[in-house]
Amino acid sequence: MDLARPRTLKALEAVVELGSFSQYSVWKKAGTSFETAHNLVRYLELKNVVARVGKRYEVTTWPGLLGLFVSFRTFPKPTATLQLAVDSRQVPKYLAEKGFVLCLTSAWSHYDDYLRDPQFHAYAPSKANAGRSIAELSQLPRGTTVINIYPQDIPVSPVKHGKNLATALPRTLLDLYSSHYAYATDNWIRKQAGKWRQE
Repeated sequence: MDLARPRTLKALEAVVELGSFSQYSVWKKAGTSFETAHNLVRYLELKNVVARVGKRYEVTTWPGLLGLFVSFRTFPKPTATLQLAVDSRQVPKYLAEKGFVLCLTSAWSHYDDYLRDPQFHAYAPSKANAGRSIAELSQLPRGTTVINIYPQDIPVSPVKHGKNLATALPRTLLDLYSSHYAYATDNWIRKQAGKWRQE
């Protein structure tokens, strides 16, 4: 099973978002075929990263679940790294206006405050607009604000955070694990474990 295939990835993102789920709830959330949801849940159960608890399944190890994805996808290298003279507080809004989608630690700042990365990370817009948008950014004066632009090797469905566009929580977690930023999720994973203990 290839966890990076678009249909399977949607089901995996549903598992990550739900945490506690049935095959039916994964199917409904992901919008894929029931067979895809069923096969994914069975695969994750065989890999001992989810387990049946009553009539539902629960993630038993977040690092294990997220780490499985790394076997199927390596985060792409930047297509451009720009050093620009722009106010870092305005960068997310400016990128959103140009169609860029915050990812990695830049997206993670919307979900957890564990890590502050001075650099910005964003997916380029769709292939049709990527070259032009990167060229426009490149025309800005050079400075000290670093922006790393990545290709959408797997299509992104952004979510809005105010005026910013970012990857959704499940995709952000998977991206962090398939890059060199997995450690940024430590605080979030501890919170999840604590939350479930209370429940």
